[in-house]
Amino acid sequence: MVDGEPTTRDPEEPGKAEEKGPTTTLGLVGGFIGVCGSLWIFLCGLQLLGESFKAMGGKGAGSIFSGLDNPIAGLMVGVLATVLVQSSSTSTSIVVGLVGAGQLSVENAIPIIMGSNIGTSVTNTIVSMGFAGDRVDLQRAFSAATVHDCFNLLSVMTLLPLEVIIQAIQGQGGPLFWLTDWLTILLMGGEQSGEVFDSPIKLITKPVQEIFLKNNKYVIYALSLGAPAPIPAEAVDAAVCEPLANASRRLGSPRALLGRRLEEASGDLQDCSSVFCIGEDMDGYFKKLSKSGYKKLVHCEGYVTAPASPCAEADKCYINAGEYYQHHVQEHEVIKGGLLHPLGDTWGGLVALAIALLLLILGLFMVTKLLHWLFSGKAKKCIVAATKLNNYLAMLVGLGMTLVAQSSSVVTSALTPFAALGLITLEKMLPLTLGANIGTCCTAIIAALTVFKFNAVHIALCHLFFNIFGILIWYPVPFMRSFIIFGATTLGLYASEFRATPLIYVFVVFIAIPSVAIGVSTLMDRSLVLGGLIGAAIVVGFIAFSIWWSKAGCYRLLSKERRIEIASELKDADRKMRGVDEEVSEDEDSTDTADDEDGDDEDESDADRRMC
Repeated sequence: MVDGEPTTRDPEEPGKAEEKGPTTTLGLVGGFIGVCGSLWIFLCGLQLLGESFKAMGGKGAGSIFSGLDNPIAGLMVGVLATVLVQSSSTSTSIVVGLVGAGQLSVENAIPIIMGSNIGTSVTNTIVSMGFAGDRVDLQRAFSAATVHDCFNLLSVMTLLPLEVIIQAIQGQGGPLFWLTDWLTILLMGGEQSGEVFDSPIKLITKPVQEIFLKNNKYVIYALSLGAPAPIPAEAVDAAVCEPLANASRRLGSPRALLGRRLEEASGDLQDCSSVFCIGEDMDGYFKKLSKSGYKKLVHCEGYVTAPASPCAEADKCYINAGEYYQHHVQEHEVIKGGLLHPLGDTWGGLVALAIALLLLILGLFMVTKLLHWLFSGKAKKCIVAATKLNNYLAMLVGLGMTLVAQSSSVVTSALTPFAALGLITLEKMLPLTLGANIGTCCTAIIAALTVFKFNAVHIALCHLFFNIFGILIWYPVPFMRSFIIFGATTLGLYASEFRATPLIYVFVVFIAIPSVAIGVSTLMDRSLVLGGLIGAAIVVGFIAFSIWWSKAGCYRLLSKERRIEIASELKDADRKMRGVDEEVSEDEDSTDTADDEDGDDEDESDADRRMC
């Protein structure tokens, strides 16, 4: 250096690059506080998103759980119902309630539970769309979101046929059914459990959600049990009831069949022509829906004299339960409060959905910018340390997070932004997701023990062991695990090149395929030959398309060269995020160069195998 010459720094000189991240402890603390605040906004949007879907689709979700004795229809109903309410906890709670009330058998409920496992991953897939502005971030986010789908789909493809085939052979249940039945017998020897604790995440996000809307979940639960059926009375007390002859003249009216308002009775006499037997669960929902209306329910005692005991011992008999159900359940709105209550379920839900998306976008934007800033400096060491976390320990971390949050979709959706930025690798996102799957099942078991009904506990254990068996099959052996990683990586690859991929994926996987499958299943119930032919044609067409796609079709959409280029760009971006490029020695560089020169063909074939 010559005296008087300005000092210069080679920007490429190792270790001399300017740090862009926080340089002081105060800046670091402020950055993490900002991240926490951004995550809170994001989680508030996520909470409002789920409630908006419940408002718009909750009634539909509650009413589709009927006549499900077909395993394919049950699986697809589980998917659709969970997509409608954006919560596997809600859909599985409905199933547990139906099983506990005897409206649905455990065998028929198992496919629905499997379907809800698939449907719950739609939330973090929607969240991944928020990274469509950056191709690499979208690729990582969509791969991280769909790794959950790939595990669930492979688990269902493995366990559901086994369950159905063995049930067909022996007449009642498969391995999952019998193991959980034995465990339920052991568990039911204990005492009734206490109530499930409130989720801390809901405690900090629900006040914001309730500013806009409050939903009445008991409307959805009551709809799932179906309308109570009227039982004709043979004899009534003429002193307090209208003559049966007068009542019978009104039976042509559907409204009369369900019951009528008390004030419509002639004088002070009741219409006792029909009675309604209400189970314990439905009676509990009636009480929570309207305390004042519940007090107006008229018990059969003192009015109906024959049949003397029209209902089972555990049921309650009411004269006007049909009218109550029509007024407080069928005609009642799901939204019961908040600023959007006057708009009704449909418009209120749509406005809430728009607000939720704004909060999600704002939260994602802020958390992305802050995390980029925080981890652009020396904090990269934290990323490297996180990627070295033991996979099974990561699974326990995911389980613990879900037990605290009481929602697997909240946990996986909150982790998606970190995966999008490369802070969590796809290989670490998988065990975290599997742990979250187990965590949400534990919450359901606690809820079922609170109800303490044999069938409710049984189906909750089925949910748990479905995930445990799936993990045992697809995770411990690296070769089996690679199928899950391959599927998620390939989906991320297409999302990187075609930004509309996540939207198309959500529509096809969570709406179109379940709807078509339910349609074919319904057709088979009416015409086995026609439905079977259409179903077989769809299966054969899918197999033929899959073979063509794997051989040549996929390369028409995305060439081999472009696939290798995208994979290389992603690898470079990951190394840059972790600061690995600054730490690679000259020996490693020369080794990599030699490997590249000697193994171009091998790398290309590996990329083909991974990406097609």
